[in-house]
Amino acid sequence: MVVMISTRFLTGMGVLIFCASAQDLPRRGAIGLVIVDNGGGVVVQQVVAGGAGENAGFRAGDRVRSVDGIAVARTEQFTKAIGGHAGGERVTVEIDRSGAHLTLGAVLKPRPLETSPNAEVLYRAVNVRGLQRRVIVTRPSRQGRLPAVLLMHGLGCYSVDGLDRSTSYGRVIDEFEQKDFVTMRVEKTGEGDSEGDCAALSTTPDVEAEGYLAGIHLLKSYDFVDPTKVFVFAHSMGPVVGSLAFAQEPVRGLIAVETVGTSWFEYDLERLRVQAAVSGKTPEEVDREVREYEPCAHRFYVEKEKPNTLTQTPACKDFLQPFGSVPYTYMQAVADISLGKQWRNADFSVLVIYGLASPVTTAHQNGYLADLINRLHPGRATYREVPEMSHDLHRWATPEEYMRRGGTGAEHPFQEDLLAVMMPWLEKLISP
Repeated sequence: MVVMISTRFLTGMGVLIFCASAQDLPRRGAIGLVIVDNGGGVVVQQVVAGGAGENAGFRAGDRVRSVDGIAVARTEQFTKAIGGHAGGERVTVEIDRSGAHLTLGAVLKPRPLETSPNAEVLYRAVNVRGLQRRVIVTRPSRQGRLPAVLLMHGLGCYSVDGLDRSTSYGRVIDEFEQKDFVTMRVEKTGEGDSEGDCAALSTTPDVEAEGYLAGIHLLKSYDFVDPTKVFVFAHSMGPVVGSLAFAQEPVRGLIAVETVGTSWFEYDLERLRVQAAVSGKTPEEVDREVREYEPCAHRFYVEKEKPNTLTQTPACKDFLQPFGSVPYTYMQAVADISLGKQWRNADFSVLVIYGLASPVTTAHQNGYLADLINRLHPGRATYREVPEMSHDLHRWATPEEYMRRGGTGAEHPFQEDLLAVMMPWLEKLISP
């Protein structure tokens, strides 16, 4: 049975959207293994003490061959295979260990619930096109109706449940919690506890945008949220796909970080040129690479050619590799999004931020978005740059250093200057 949180139905984008209790959405299972890609396979790097993997007899160094009889060659395949099971279910994993072939059975434990030192973490759900999507809300202890922020995350099939409060999105959420903002994350289709499959051809940007739209409606319905002070923090692909939602449901303001301002086709060519130059190629080599890539991009984004024919052309054989498990239909639909159209009716304050150490987006792309918004709604957009910040929101000296990235951890901490730019802008908008 679905438990309604609101006394009314919320509709958006032509579908029925309603709020369900967390109990209606089973907790996904966890195996308690840290795995890495190694030499064309998946290797166990660490066994978590007390986890399902330890109980099943896994050891560091085990090479995974299959899960439930399905071959596994990459970490994302392993993660997807395990994540398809609920806590309490059993999986069978074939491994190689010191030349021996073994089969281990593990009874998965439910993924631990996220906690925060600054807020209560609430697990909720929304229904989008008949599938439940996990919603994670953090509620500070301060009483009354509080401002709220919805996180719209970037490209890829991954979960935003269980965030480390010291890195990337987790640090952003942490800052909002400390400043007494309610926060919300809506998981993508099939990610975390959500139903469905992120990699399915039917999972297109409008589907993900409906999840964001449901999240905005839900935030505005809470008695501990001020519905006139609902904001969005959107990163990378977030503002592009998110534009399909907030063009229909206004918010108080948007922070767009490391994003795109033109069509995706134009951006992708610009990205390639920038990254080729940053990687050390000569101007002639950069020109040649872009010239070879452009016909592939045109065939894919504009002519909507399917991968099975596109990749038969030698120059196009690796075209889809950067998208990972995201379906090709998703990327082709992204290419059809007109930001000029979406922003025509989205009239609210926007802060666009670019990290000067990022080779993933560009100052031109981010600045163009701010200019586009100001042409449609004069004075609404502000453009800022953060030195030594790259696409992951962490501190990197240069785009070249980020392109060569091999080091992780303490040497590249979260770039706190991002918060120093965002928070004063937000505080002005919530001031009485």
